[in-house]
Amino acid sequence: MGETSKRILSSIVLVVFFLVALLYSGFYYIDLFFFGLFIIYFGLREFYDFSHREESQAFRGTGYFFSLLIFLVYYFQFMGMQTYILPPSWVLDVAKLFNTSGFSPVMALLVLLMISSFLLQIIKRPLDGALMSVASTVLATLYVVIPIGHFLLLLGLSSFGEYYIFLVCVITIISDAGAYFGGRWFGKNPAGLKVSPKKTWEGYITGNISAVLCVQLLNYIWIAFTSDKELPLGLMESVLLSVIISFISVIGDLAESGLKRDAKIKDSASIIPGHGGMLDLADALLFTIPCIYYYFKFKEVLGFPV
Repeated sequence: MGETSKRILSSIVLVVFFLVALLYSGFYYIDLFFFGLFIIYFGLREFYDFSHREESQAFRGTGYFFSLLIFLVYYFQFMGMQTYILPPSWVLDVAKLFNTSGFSPVMALLVLLMISSFLLQIIKRPLDGALMSVASTVLATLYVVIPIGHFLLLLGLSSFGEYYIFLVCVITIISDAGAYFGGRWFGKNPAGLKVSPKKTWEGYITGNISAVLCVQLLNYIWIAFTSDKELPLGLMESVLLSVIISFISVIGDLAESGLKRDAKIKDSASIIPGHGGMLDLADALLFTIPCIYYYFKFKEVLGFPV
């Protein structure tokens, strides 16, 4: 089977798993919670492998532990946003504390992660490599866990949460697919990026146009086959948002390419046929999900309907 065929087949399988986890709330969205943990575990492991050097190594156990706690915070915040299901009262109490008290448990846990990493470096390791050991431990959580947590926040943002998830996924995935096939079919002019020298302007333009068109198709299908007869995005806004998020997805893809080049590897792992590792698959989404969440959150603060 060719590389392109593997890429398409594995994408179909992953999309099916994703849709089941997203659309079937199950027992308090526990399937979505474990789906997020699955991505976080493999994403962190790949990032730690990126940063592994003889003189500096991330504190993996500490990173896994605090990442789990941070994702649990996001999960409780998400459960507190629910209107269709009623979580246990103690869950709602914890969620209310996180959402309304002004206390930021995620920031507190990040500070504790940093302090713990420095403490472990001082106690267990020589000073050589201290900067990279601590930095890679903290950055892995920022790079992988925070965006996955914002996936839950975006889903729970409003009654259009599921639409927003489909929106960001369509823009990001179609941008990547359009750039991949556009570059193979039409690519003649290299974009001139050292981090990814095979990428072409034709590929990026194809990806951008494909994302804009597919978002309009998504909007049509959503209105036609759901109970929502009006979306919180007008035509012009959806086009501009598609262009901007498509551009951000390119930055996410290139950022991960830069990490791989620094680690001198082609793929982050080999667990997903045709794609490589978890970060190879989710790299762009790690940038686009938080960005689109804060776009709609900013709209909400300004008083616009979301």
